[in-house]
Amino acid sequence: MTGRPRPAAGRAVRRRLRSVRAGTLAWQLALLVALLLGWEHLAGPPDQGFVLVDEFYVGSPSEAWDVLVEWQRSGELWTHAWVTVKEALLGFALGTLAGAAVGFVFGVMERTARVLSPFVTGLYAIPRLALAPLFILWFGLDSTSKVALVVTVVFFLIFYNTLTGVRDVDRDLVNVLRIMNAPRWEIHRRVTLPSIATWIIAGLRVSVPYAFVAAVVGEMVAAREGLGMLIQRANSQFNPSAMFAAIAVVVVLSLLLNLGVTLVERSVLKWKAPDAAAGPVP
Repeated sequence: MTGRPRPAAGRAVRRRLRSVRAGTLAWQLALLVALLLGWEHLAGPPDQGFVLVDEFYVGSPSEAWDVLVEWQRSGELWTHAWVTVKEALLGFALGTLAGAAVGFVFGVMERTARVLSPFVTGLYAIPRLALAPLFILWFGLDSTSKVALVVTVVFFLIFYNTLTGVRDVDRDLVNVLRIMNAPRWEIHRRVTLPSIATWIIAGLRVSVPYAFVAAVVGEMVAAREGLGMLIQRANSQFNPSAMFAAIAVVVVLSLLLNLGVTLVERSVLKWKAPDAAAGPVP
């Protein structure tokens, strides 16, 4: 009797987690509203009573909202947002697959890792911003150059997480399977892959904002469309409200993709405890 699961205890844990998340979300929304109200009322023309910052430099939330409404009416918002989302998602997927595959190979083939490790470290040290003009020269102004930039950012984050996960595998479990004459592929399927799943998903969570940052930076360097192009256009017009409007869209898209990664995490890591599988409380 003592070894059987207790459904009532499980429901109590889930209710507690939902309560904690709801309370955290309420505080987050309250903080966001307070920041926006403070920004709105403390920024304005210098001759308008007490202002902390001239709105010429920081704009205002109301003006940024007006810009978003205008972009939505003209169709610009969805056109440019979709371009950036497509670049970020495609680069995110390719970088994840490549990083996980190469990290796994380096983890299980130690001699190969020792030979190639200095080259990987050297490539990782290259500033990504320096690669943007080079990729534009190679692939042109279309989305391919931005996808390539996103891949270079996401790849290394997933690569190092996967490599660490492979090296962190419980060697006792591996030795047990070897004693049972299990083939190498069976050892990887039953021990290595489940062990590195947590590391890979942690890398995904870290990579999400960087994927959008890389796509936007590539668009700001040179592009015909995308949210980065909108930011660069607003900058050339000295329109900070439009810049913050585009930045806000990038933030929202990044949060939505991060939510998707969280849902995948909870689905893949069902074997973990509810509070552990859910990761940090949002």
